Amino acid sequence: MITDDPGTPGNGKFEINLAVAFEQRPHEISWDVPAIDINYGLGDRIQLTLQTAPVLLKRSDHGPIGGLGSTEVAVKWRFLDEETSGFSVSTFPRVIFNVVHSSVRRGLADDGTRVQFPVQVARKFGVVDIDLEFGPLLNSVGRSEWLYGMVGGTEVTKTTELMAELHGASRISFDQDVLMVNFGIRQKLTDHAILIASLGHEVRTPADQPLAFIGYCGVQLLY
Repeated sequence: MITDDPGTPGNGKFEINLAVAFEQRPHEISWDVPAIDINYGLGDRIQLTLQTAPVLLKRSDHGPIGGLGSTEVAVKWRFLDEETSGFSVSTFPRVIFNVVHSSVRRGLADDGTRVQFPVQVARKFGVVDIDLEFGPLLNSVGRSEWLYGMVGGTEVTKTTELMAELHGASRISFDQDVLMVNFGIRQKLTDHAILIASLGHEVRTPADQPLAFIGYCGVQLLY
């Protein structure tokens, strides 16, 4: 899902997500092939993260082009735990930048460097796990934004979890809102592998921006 949660892999453990993801708008579709998300636990409360992806872009007026998309480095720190405080809280600052600057010119990555300072809050209510996230995204090119999200998940079997999400972004002045609805599933395959898939659609965008349809399908490796 797009919204992050306060969970970390655990001391000395890896959580690696490998997936195929797409975003489709009228007359174009882009694919992350694969989306790579590597997380490492430094102690029980800290997570180091590296994300990147080769991107394939196909527009209706020309053939496909490819290259490296944006790269993200981040550190998550969970400073409250649900077991002792009644809810879990973390902060997950990150920097998103372009290693290959030609990707911006070719439409494979957004221009500039972006910095996020989100906070995540999670708590279990009966059989439903709720995750909330909110924070600013500061952009060196263009306007800065607020990011926010909420995910609800419930286990329907011992190995299957279903999730629903609302995720949005708005200008710092709380206008120009974008809102996404997303549905996902987590299916445990083994003790070290989980299948994760989701489909989502924007339901609100500024008047001059077409709605996007997104999808994600991959495997989470734990060791």
